[in-house]
Amino acid sequence: MLNAIAVPMAPEAARAVRDRPDALIAAPLPQDAEVRGDWVRAPGARGGAVIYVHGGGFARTMPEAERTMAYRLSKATGRPALRVDYRLAPEHPYPAALEDVLAAWRAVLDEGVPAAEVVFAGESAGATLVLSALLEIQRTGGPRPGAAIAISPLTDFALKGASIADNDGKDVMSRAALGSIVAQYLADAPADHAPQSPLYGDPHGLPPLLIAVGTDEVLLDDARRFAEAADAAGVSVRLEEYEGMPHAFQLSEPGEVLLDRIGRWLADPVRVFTVSGPDAGPYALTGGSDGALWYTLVHQGAIGRRDADGRITVHSAGTKPMMIAQGPDDALWFSEYGTHCIGRIAVDGTLSSFAPPTADGGPYGIAAGPDGALWFTLSAAGRIGRITMDGHITEYPAPEGFPSAMAAGPDGAMWFTLNQGNAIGRITMDGRTTAHPLPTEAAAPVGLAQGPDGALWFTEIGAGQIGRITVDGTVTEYPLPDRQARPHAITSGPDGALWFTEWGRGGVGRITTDGRITAYDLPRADCEPHGIAAHDGALWCALETGALARIDVPR
Repeated sequence: MLNAIAVPMAPEAARAVRDRPDALIAAPLPQDAEVRGDWVRAPGARGGAVIYVHGGGFARTMPEAERTMAYRLSKATGRPALRVDYRLAPEHPYPAALEDVLAAWRAVLDEGVPAAEVVFAGESAGATLVLSALLEIQRTGGPRPGAAIAISPLTDFALKGASIADNDGKDVMSRAALGSIVAQYLADAPADHAPQSPLYGDPHGLPPLLIAVGTDEVLLDDARRFAEAADAAGVSVRLEEYEGMPHAFQLSEPGEVLLDRIGRWLADPVRVFTVSGPDAGPYALTGGSDGALWYTLVHQGAIGRRDADGRITVHSAGTKPMMIAQGPDDALWFSEYGTHCIGRIAVDGTLSSFAPPTADGGPYGIAAGPDGALWFTLSAAGRIGRITMDGHITEYPAPEGFPSAMAAGPDGAMWFTLNQGNAIGRITMDGRTTAHPLPTEAAAPVGLAQGPDGALWFTEIGAGQIGRITVDGTVTEYPLPDRQARPHAITSGPDGALWFTEWGRGGVGRITTDGRITAYDLPRADCEPHGIAAHDGALWCALETGALARIDVPR
């Protein structure tokens, strides 16, 4: 689901834009601005870079005003900003300006700035050029920038957006002016082709995007349609619609709101990627041997795969696939709670299914064991199962109490939560079980993971706590700041801490091995985060409302 945000603006803000459309750029550069050619640095700006592409209908430039905007972007992002002095139409029609933006990108990389620390930012025509450049960078391969900001882009030179007519007369930009811009910029290039018209390109693999537009703009639908297309292609997109704002609102005083939000968006460690409809229910996830992220779609009865470019493949599976784990055979194994089977999917999509001896057992947790097999819980039957790579299943009785999640321990045994038994269970490779009761009543443990400290860590969804159990059965509990957060799944992170989802709060938590807790908000409080896994140097969690969230690990 597209992350679209309506940004309320006071009526007097819209009047201020129309009365003083150039308020932010009419004033001279502040005395603390450091200017070297087309590089502008605000105080406090450090590493990385902003490649700033100005507007002006592809035909006009105001260097001093643009340096002022570059300064404000540098201040908002904490990076030095490079103003791109691209060639102008009609003397230099498409693709001259795009070639200049790409040349600036290569020059910044040649200066040693890491690609991931570069942010593209553009307004109006410059926003169009930013999106065109991103499509070309992706098409030709090589590194990609870390993020991009497009303010009021023209994405469809065929001018098919409904708002071009609907907002004509309300906006400071007109339909007639757009027609003139198209004619001057495109010359003989087709209007319905990419990269000149970004809407007709393939957005797969683009970096995270912040697209901003005013609701009174003729280009409102151009922004919306590109954001929707990028979201459907698995790109992390935030669309911000500024109520009552006309074109070029970012150049007036209300634009300070946008600049502040740009800075906070860039600093946010969380990025969200749509992978299914809101009713499909991404539930658990894990990295595969193929470098992709695999996840269960519990309500759709399917297994999903997301590759590094955000391309999604969906394979039909048994009813209510729940937990998923990588097996020692490089395939993905998962529990089919609704069809009471254990499923296997190879990285080429080949599916197979195995029924345990106990009928209607309700398979739930699954994890690879130290013996080259997969171990799983039969939650409804109170049993633990073991399945070999050729599909042979052995079952063992478990302590009473709804065995749930499962994890390998550092002691050569498998450990599991007893959700209704209020205990943590352990089973040896020969099937002997032990249960360790929890100190807190009705703690209802669910998620379980081996920590980097030689202990097992688990979530207490009923008590709002994180627990730790050593292999000798010693339990320590850590209350969460929000006891109603309902922690669900937990995993070891690449930073030596444990990370967990907070289903009740719509967030993600981090706990160090000495019990220090940090909370991270997800974009929506009702996003229903469930599974969590480390993948490609970050933490990923499944949001049952149709998305996966990526959380950058603090270094």
